[in-house]
Amino acid sequence: MLKNIKTDILIIGAGPAGLTAGIYGARAGKTTVILEGRSASRLALGYEIENYPGFPSINSLDLLGKFRAQALHFGAKFVAGDAIALGLDSDPKSVTTKNSFIVAGAVIIATGKPFSKERMIPGEDRLTGVGVSTCATCDGPLYRGADVVAYGHSEEALEDLQVLIQMGCRVHWVPGAEGMDRSRAEADDLVRKGVHVHIGAEVREIVGEARVEKVILEKEGVREELAVAGVFIFRKTLTAPFFSRAGISLDHKSCVAVDRAQRTNIPGVFAAGDVTCGGLQIASAVGEGCVAAMQALGYIRKS
Repeated sequence: MLKNIKTDILIIGAGPAGLTAGIYGARAGKTTVILEGRSASRLALGYEIENYPGFPSINSLDLLGKFRAQALHFGAKFVAGDAIALGLDSDPKSVTTKNSFIVAGAVIIATGKPFSKERMIPGEDRLTGVGVSTCATCDGPLYRGADVVAYGHSEEALEDLQVLIQMGCRVHWVPGAEGMDRSRAEADDLVRKGVHVHIGAEVREIVGEARVEKVILEKEGVREELAVAGVFIFRKTLTAPFFSRAGISLDHKSCVAVDRAQRTNIPGVFAAGDVTCGGLQIASAVGEGCVAAMQALGYIRKS
């Protein structure tokens, strides 16, 4: 039997954006539920962060713990489970998990850009934060003048690849076998810009002790080692079709489309953090979570 839960604000996701929204919602005296799914925030991987204001250096797990503790301090409630059905086009809203049916006055989507460990490249998990990244604008400046791999063939991958070029990285593009046709169309232009293009190759392993030292590429059964300082991995957002089926508009990157007030196309539904493909940094996720919560509070007051 499903457990029935009623709340003023429901936040889907417990990363920096979701926890910030939870802090603001609960501190404002509104019942606030944070739905914590199996796809943990990337901060849970435990790496050093040096660009979050107020902390010259802090472990990502420690920072995530501080966010969570503050949300709990103000009275936010955590519910475990993944959303499996969304009813967002009416008031109140509803979200169903395997064990709960949650009714809310407003919903904030803050799921981040989840990744599947089943799809991870050997070495990716261990070296995330010390050479492996998913954000060119965040970490590209660390590799100016160094060799890096950009892995992926999506629209986002190509845009971030351009960012790495502009930042002065020596880029090796590995689009992957699935992107071979698109890769050939883009290859000539990228080669003119100094990019080394590895059409038809796959990244089979990321190697390094304390940080990334090289990648193992495989093409047509032949493996080769490529010495690099960083690996940027760009995967499509896995949750996009789920939100789209619920009536939420996506942008050209398959990210949740929002305006400057973090509003989606559905009244009373907001989105914040990496799921919107905004700044893709902790500080920007926190800011968006704050704005989304304030807008959600305003929506509830007017309802």
